[in-house]
Amino acid sequence: MRKLSWSLRRPALWLVLVVGVLLLSACGSRITNTNWAGLSSDGSRVYLAFGPQVLAYDPETKTQSWIYPDKQGTVQFYSAPLAQDNRVILGDYGRPGGLFSPRVTVSIYALENVESGTPRELWIDSESAADKIVAPPLQVGDQVFVGTADNHVLALNVDDGHLNWDFTAGHAIWGQPAYRDNILYVASMDWSVYALDAATGQQIWKTRLDGALPSGPVLGDDLLYVSSFGGSAHALNLKSGDLVWSAPASSVVWGAPALADGTVYFSDIQGDLHAVDAKTGEEKWIKATGARVQATPVVVGDAVYVASQTTDSPPAGMLSAYSIADGNQLWSQKVQAPLATTPVIVGGDSIVVGTQDTAALLIGFNLATGQELWRYALPETGK
Repeated sequence: MRKLSWSLRRPALWLVLVVGVLLLSACGSRITNTNWAGLSSDGSRVYLAFGPQVLAYDPETKTQSWIYPDKQGTVQFYSAPLAQDNRVILGDYGRPGGLFSPRVTVSIYALENVESGTPRELWIDSESAADKIVAPPLQVGDQVFVGTADNHVLALNVDDGHLNWDFTAGHAIWGQPAYRDNILYVASMDWSVYALDAATGQQIWKTRLDGALPSGPVLGDDLLYVSSFGGSAHALNLKSGDLVWSAPASSVVWGAPALADGTVYFSDIQGDLHAVDAKTGEEKWIKATGARVQATPVVVGDAVYVASQTTDSPPAGMLSAYSIADGNQLWSQKVQAPLATTPVIVGGDSIVVGTQDTAALLIGFNLATGQELWRYALPETGK
């Protein structure tokens, strides 16, 4: 059985993880969990893995398309679902084996992306992964790539779930891999970025940085960008893995960098939003948001959007928009539940946040004004 080492080699990181758990286990109508919701979108529908279930929601009609499973069980889901080619793929957080079986059963699911009702299970793989899955999967062609908490990168056949290859890193994979030209790029909590042959899983290069890497890589033209618990954002050469530049932050950087029009944006857990030149890492501006930021910034047009968690007691959530030119705040909206998940864009004019508040699992806002457009509450029948 594969074993997961939780040592992150820096005592301060334990504080960050503990804070995250506390923020998500507050009172009220919030779902008590050990992780945060996984949110994704295919551009029209929104998908949320919020612990006991996974759902699809249609913002245009303001209706729930489907929920899986139809009744809550012992399995928990936090991996952001991947909706592509009329299927939804995701992994679970594991199911205890019971009194006579200490093994945790972890499954990867392919569901039919139906318009309504309960999705049909296309396949379930309960053999390839042996520990929790929090990283969003990535599908390229006929393969889907999945990172696990026990250090593995799995390549499965997207049609039947057959395992094609299995690569072992030095620590957990929390972020979605990235792909280009038959190369898979993976960031690991072992402080390293890996470049793998996507067809075979063979390692091409490996670069060790200044801390654990909690989010997936972001690919530019010639550079790869990652964030680090060491308190920096980094740019690496795509071909060689050589470090090109490092941009320091005020504290731990959890969310992935966002790349847009020659600028890299990233936020640290202390709440500072940074904008740096994508080629050199030279600072353009810094904005103090006044809240804890774990999510990845989202750039649309002339604004960068940041989901965060306030320092109130109990903590609330904040969604704010800032000008990409100088970091000036354009608008800000407070919500009851902390926001630890990266927002998604739907319909071209709205931004959606995911929470673990049963009264507002999903909330949609107007991109330009911040006005709340709708919110989705978990139906009683879904409990």
